[in-house]
Amino acid sequence: MTNEALLIIDYTNDFVDDKGALTCGKPAQELDDAITNLADEVLKEGKWVIFPTDKHFKDDPYHPETKLFPPHNLPNTWGRELYGKVGKWYEDHKDNDHVILMDKTRYSAFCGYAS
Repeated sequence: MTNEALLIIDYTNDFVDDKGALTCGKPAQELDDAITNLADEVLKEGKWVIFPTDKHFKDDPYHPETKLFPPHNLPNTWGRELYGKVGKWYEDHKDNDHVILMDKTRYSAFCGYAS
């Protein structure tokens, strides 16, 4: 068993797609193939592929991002879905025990998980 993992952080439509609320646009879109190829490689080696994914609630009075940014990565929206080929890769592999999507509410992938 390995303790190594690939973290694919916040690769959502809201951050990557041209129509996303806080898009990075083309530079992020150009990573799509490389990310999916790397995810295939990592999973074949028996390592983990983890998707720490931003999650917010509209007009949350207790979260500072509510005042800093437009609504983004809201539950059950197109914007929170994983982008492009990475999204398809996740759908194709989400039942694998080494593939995990986890909610987070902060910039860090290591703290602030949504419940």
